[in-house]
Amino acid sequence: MPGQTEFGCCIQGKIDGKLVAFTGDNLFGNPADPAQNGHEAVVARNSAIFEEGYILGADYLKQLQPDIIVAGHSWVMDKPAGMIDRFAAWAREIRDLYQQLSGNEDYRYRYDPYWVKAEPYRVKLEPEKPAQFDLIVRNFEKKTIRFDIMILSPFGTIIKPSAVRLEVGPEAHVRTPLKLLASQRLRGAEIVSFDITRDGQHLGPLFDMIVYPAEK
Repeated sequence: MPGQTEFGCCIQGKIDGKLVAFTGDNLFGNPADPAQNGHEAVVARNSAIFEEGYILGADYLKQLQPDIIVAGHSWVMDKPAGMIDRFAAWAREIRDLYQQLSGNEDYRYRYDPYWVKAEPYRVKLEPEKPAQFDLIVRNFEKKTIRFDIMILSPFGTIIKPSAVRLEVGPEAHVRTPLKLLASQRLRGAEIVSFDITRDGQHLGPLFDMIVYPAEK
C-alpha cells in the first residue's frame, strides 16, 4: 500500500471476526469527524507519485472494506468506510492541484525526483578500477520522448559514455549501463550530475549521484 512511501504495505487479518487493516503512516485521524480525510503527508522524496501511491492505496482500501484500520502512531479507526472515501477523494484532488500548478507539463516531471536516477546512487571508486552503475530514465507521456543526457563528473573521474541519447517509449523507462573510472584517489565524496535535455528542451542538471573513495 504505497502512498507516503513507495514501499508501504497493508497487513490485514481477522481479529474477533472483524477485518483489521494495518496501514502504517498512510492515513490516520478520527473517522467520525466528516472534516477529516485521513491525509497524513505528501513526501515527494519518497517516490510518492499519486497514481502509484495514495490513489492506488485508497482504491485498495475501498475494495478491501476493513472494519477497523490500525494506522501509524497508534491511531485505531473503527468503521472507517467514510474516511476511506474522503481519503480517495483527497488523493485525486491533490493530484489535480499539482497538475494545475505544473501547467501543460505532466505534473510528474516537476514532482517526482526520480524520473532520471542512478542505481546504485552511491558508488565506491578505487583508482584505475572500473565501477558500473545504471542510468534509468522514465517517460511519463503517451508518446516516445527523446532524452539527451550529459554526465558531468568531478575532476579525476571518467564516465563512459559521457553523453547518451535515448528514445524512451510511451509510459516506459530505459536502463543504460555506464562505467566509472577514477584516475586518482578521490579526496572525499563527490557529486556526478546529469544534465537533461528532453525533446529539445534543455532542463539542466536536475539529478545526481555520489561517488566516494574506497578505504585505503
